[in-house]
Amino acid sequence: MLRETLVQRANSLNVIRRRTETGYSTQLDLAQAEAEYRAAAQLIPAAELAIAHQENGLSVLFGSAPREVQRGRELNAFVVPDIPAAVPSELLRRRPDIAAAEEQLVAADATLDSARAAFMPSIQLSASGGVAASTLFQPSAIWIWALGAAFSAPIFDSGRLQAQQETAAARRNQAAYAYKNTALTAFREVEDGLASVRLLDEQEKALVAQRDALAHALKLATRRYRAGYSPYLDQLDAERSLLSAELSLVQSRADRLSSAVDLYRALGGGWDLYESSSF
Repeated sequence: MLRETLVQRANSLNVIRRRTETGYSTQLDLAQAEAEYRAAAQLIPAAELAIAHQENGLSVLFGSAPREVQRGRELNAFVVPDIPAAVPSELLRRRPDIAAAEEQLVAADATLDSARAAFMPSIQLSASGGVAASTLFQPSAIWIWALGAAFSAPIFDSGRLQAQQETAAARRNQAAYAYKNTALTAFREVEDGLASVRLLDEQEKALVAQRDALAHALKLATRRYRAGYSPYLDQLDAERSLLSAELSLVQSRADRLSSAVDLYRALGGGWDLYESSSF
């Protein structure tokens, strides 16, 4: 994109240079065109430097010496898979932190081993924080969600834990509270991810519309300038606005792809419920 912009600026510079030589443009127009060309040119080394740093980091991450990474598809060729508006909380049991907290809870009270699936309340997580089809408020909800009621109310509310042995109960309470905090963190990360994917998609659509409108405005400004109906400054403003919108669009697309990856990770490996059947 930056190289395409540089080519366009070079073409504009050549046109204005010829117009200046024939007296149709001023030296000010020529100086401004030269400055805009140089402004676009200086963006390319900065972008290439950032790419080199990313490639070196990826190479080290894969266990190889820093080097150039072979190019694949263009950024706009990547498509975010269809993501449901709400996902079942059972998916979170695949997360390493949830699994570890679950193991700690069972270790604190072996009688809970058969109730593992009940540790995680059955709710639908969505970007709006809804709890449709929830089992949290049913009497059968696991007593884990009664611990720390002041911390979680009014989201979680059930009965009071009646411990028979103080030491064992304290150990079990600690493990249960840790599990609850871990699950709440997971809920937040999932809902943040769902909101990010949805809202960044809306932002990208708006940026595409803005980019297209600015591209059309640039064509009009260029025609008017070459026909002598408007100053070169109008074309410059249109070029600057278009480049800014294109850079914002690239960043928005990258952010949306990153948010989909973050959501995939927050769900413990995707939004397919059948992938969680191993637990």
